[in-house]
Amino acid sequence: MGFRKRLLWGATFASASSLWLVPSALAQSVDSRIETGRTLDEIVVTAQRREEQIQDVPLAVSAFDGSAIESLNARDIRDLASVVPNLVISKVAIGPSMTQVSLRGVNSQDPEKSFDPAVGVFIDGVYLGTSAFNLLDTFDLERVEVLRGPQGTLFGRNTTGGAINAIRSSPTGKFGIKAKVTVGNFERLDAAAVVNAPIVEDLLALKFAAFVNTDGGQWKNPSGGATGAEDRWSTSTRLRWTPNTDLTIDFTWDHAEDDSELTPYIPLGVAAATTLPYRITGVPPTPATILAASPPDRFCTIAGGRCRQTDFSFSNVTDPHRMDAKLDAYTLNGDWKLGESWTLTGVLGYREAAENVYIDFDGSNLTVFNVVRSQDYDQWSAEFRVASNFDGPLNFVAGAFHFDSRYALRQAIKLDVAMVSPVPALGVAYANASGDEDNHRAKTTAIFAQTDWNFAPDWTLTLGGRVSWDDKRIRTKFVGSPVGMPPTRAAYSVSQGVPANRPVTSSGGASESWTEFTPRVSLKWRINDDLQAYASYTRGYNAGGFSGRAGTVLDVTTPFNPEHINSFEAGFKSDLLDRRARLNVAVFYNDYEDKQEEAIQPGPPPTFTSTTVRNVAGARIMGIELEGTAILSDNLRIETSAGFMNAEYTDYKGFVSTAQYISTPPQPAGTLLRADLSSLKLRRVPEMTASFTPTWEAPLADGFLTARATARYVSEQYAEFFNDPRGRIPGQTFLDASISYRWGGKDNDRMSLTLFGENLTDEQDATAFTNSIVDFGTVASPRLYGLTLQVNY
Repeated sequence: MGFRKRLLWGATFASASSLWLVPSALAQSVDSRIETGRTLDEIVVTAQRREEQIQDVPLAVSAFDGSAIESLNARDIRDLASVVPNLVISKVAIGPSMTQVSLRGVNSQDPEKSFDPAVGVFIDGVYLGTSAFNLLDTFDLERVEVLRGPQGTLFGRNTTGGAINAIRSSPTGKFGIKAKVTVGNFERLDAAAVVNAPIVEDLLALKFAAFVNTDGGQWKNPSGGATGAEDRWSTSTRLRWTPNTDLTIDFTWDHAEDDSELTPYIPLGVAAATTLPYRITGVPPTPATILAASPPDRFCTIAGGRCRQTDFSFSNVTDPHRMDAKLDAYTLNGDWKLGESWTLTGVLGYREAAENVYIDFDGSNLTVFNVVRSQDYDQWSAEFRVASNFDGPLNFVAGAFHFDSRYALRQAIKLDVAMVSPVPALGVAYANASGDEDNHRAKTTAIFAQTDWNFAPDWTLTLGGRVSWDDKRIRTKFVGSPVGMPPTRAAYSVSQGVPANRPVTSSGGASESWTEFTPRVSLKWRINDDLQAYASYTRGYNAGGFSGRAGTVLDVTTPFNPEHINSFEAGFKSDLLDRRARLNVAVFYNDYEDKQEEAIQPGPPPTFTSTTVRNVAGARIMGIELEGTAILSDNLRIETSAGFMNAEYTDYKGFVSTAQYISTPPQPAGTLLRADLSSLKLRRVPEMTASFTPTWEAPLADGFLTARATARYVSEQYAEFFNDPRGRIPGQTFLDASISYRWGGKDNDRMSLTLFGENLTDEQDATAFTNSIVDFGTVASPRLYGLTLQVNY
C-alpha cells in the first residue's frame, strides 16, 4: 500500500477514532452523553522545563504516571513503544541494559560509545550519554514523558528524534513500603521494594529502592551454552533535605550490576547471493557484469560451516556470551523558589561504569568469531536554569549546561582464519587476541533560553534558542596478537580477557570542535478551554564525532560533522465530553541535512575495506500521530494510538565493496564502486504503528477487579542498512493482557495480585541482522506470562 493510501487510511482512522472515542458525541446534545461521574486525570509534565498540564504544552508529548507504568507489567521502558506512536525501542545484545531507540524515524544504529544517541534519555534530569544502562527499570518511576520531535532548545544536542524523560519517585517523609514479587515462565523471579522513612521530621527524609531481576533464559540451547538468562540488580538511595518550604535538595546514589547472558545470536548466512535494492553507478576497472547483491556467506558454504537457522526458539552458542558490568551514579537535584515569581533549578550528575562483554558472534557450536570488549566510562554534567512565574504576558526559562565524558575501550578477537582466507579449513588456525584500543573524550557547553509571550487573548508565541559548543578527541591504536602466542584454538579464549603488551601495528589521534545554534518558534491558539491548536518550527542536531568502530587509523581519526533536522509540526489537543474523552493529533515534516550514515572506505587486507561514518546523505520524514482516550462508562476506559510515517533518502551517493556486489569476472581485491543508495529504506522506520487498549474495572467483594488488554501493530521495517531481506522485520500484531485484583486500605490499594501475558500470539521474528565476517542476528522474545504480588504500606 502506498503512503498516500496509508495517509488517507490514517485520516479515516483519525476520524473513526474520534467518533469511537466519543460515541455520538459530536452529533448529540450534552444531555445524551455518557452518564458517568469519572473524568480524565490532569497530567502534569515538565516537557518545557516547567510544570504544565500536558494539554497546554504546544508539542507532541506522551506521558505516563506511576499507575499507568505499572499497568504495562513491564520490566523496563521497552513496553512504552507499544502505546506511543512512531516509537521503536530495541534491546541491543552487545552490552548492559543497552537500547536502540527510534522516534519519528530518527535513530542511531551503532551503540559504540564514540557515537551519540539520536534520542536523548534522561533520568531525574541527568542526560545519559551512551546507550549502555539506559534501558531503565520501571518499578520506581513516578512519571515518564516521551517528547516526540527535536528538543534541541531545552534538552540540547542528540535529541533530534526526541527525548525520553524519566522521573523517579521522591522521598515522602513518612514511613512506607512498596514491594512486589513476580514469578513467570522461563524461571523468572523478580523482586523489588521501595522503603520510605523520615530521618528528621519535616527536614530530612530517606527513600531506599532495590530490585533483582533473574530468569533462566528465553531460548533453549541444546549445545549447553548461553540461553539469554537475565541476572541483574540495582539499589538506589535518595536523601531529601527541606530546610524550609522554598528549598528542596535531593541527593541520589545508584549502584547497578548486570551479570546477564547476552541475547543469543543465531547464524543467518545463506549459500546463494542475496539481491540488494540499490543502483551501481560506477564503472568497474575490469569489464564485468555487476550485480547489486550480498555474496554467499562463507560460514554457510565452507565445509563444516553453518547456514541460516529457521527455528528461532533455540541457539547453539557455546563460547562465552555474557557480560560483567557495574554502574555507580550520583545525582544532586535542587529547587529554590525565589519568591512567588522565580524558581532556580540545579541538576548535577556523575556516572561511572565498567563493562566486560564477551560475545559469540557466529551463534554456533563452533569457535569461529568471538570478541571481548573491556570498557570504562564516566561522565559528569551540570545544568542550572531559572524559570519565571509572572502574572504578566511574558514568562521564560533560561540556563546553562555542561557535559564531559570519557571512555576507554580495549578489544580482542578470536577469529577462525578460514573466514577470511581460502585456506586452511575450519578449526585449524586462528587470529588470537588482536584488536584495537581507543581513548575518547567529549565535552559540551551550552546556554539556552525560551520565552512564552501571551501577546493577545488566547494566543501565545514561543521563541527559544540554544547555543552549543562541542569538542571531541580520540586516540586509537590497532594491535596484533601477543608475541609468542600460537595461532591455535587452545592458545587463547576471550574468557581470558584482553591480554596486555600487544604489539602496536598502527596508531593516531585527532580532535575537532563545532558550534551549533538550535532555535525554536511556536504559535499556540487556545480556541476554547478544551481545545488548542499549535504550529512550530524546531532545529535539532546530532553532534559530530569520530567513528571508533572504523577499521583504519585514518577512518577513526577523520571526523564526521553534525547532522541537522529542520522540523515542522502542527497539531491540536482536545478534551471532550466534560473531560471524559481526549483526542490529540500531530502532523510533522522533518528535513534531514548532512545525515550521518555508513560510508565504505578502502582498508587493509583481508577485507580491503573499512566501514566508517560520514555526512553523506539527505532525507525527509513526514507523518501523522494520533492519541485518544475515552471513559465510556464507570467500568470501561479505552486508549488508542496510531502513527504513520513516510521516510526516504533525498540524496545518498556512496561506495560499495565486494560485500555488497558480485562481479563476473571478479574485480581486483579491494575494488570499491560508486553507487546511488537513495532507494534504500531508512532503518527502524515502520510506516505504521498502532495500539488499542481497553481497560475494564469493577468492584468485587472487598476490592476491585481490573482487566486490561493491548493489541498493537508494527508494520514492516528493516534492521540492516542495505535492506538485506534477512534484516526485514515483517509487519507484526502483538497481544498483551492482564487481570488484577487489588484490595485493602481505604483506596483498595494495599494489596494487588496480577496475572499477565505478553506477546500472547507468540510472534518471534528476527529483530536484528548483521552482514559481517559471519552473518548473524537476534530474535524477539517468545510468549511470556507471570504472576505479580504487590504490597503497599
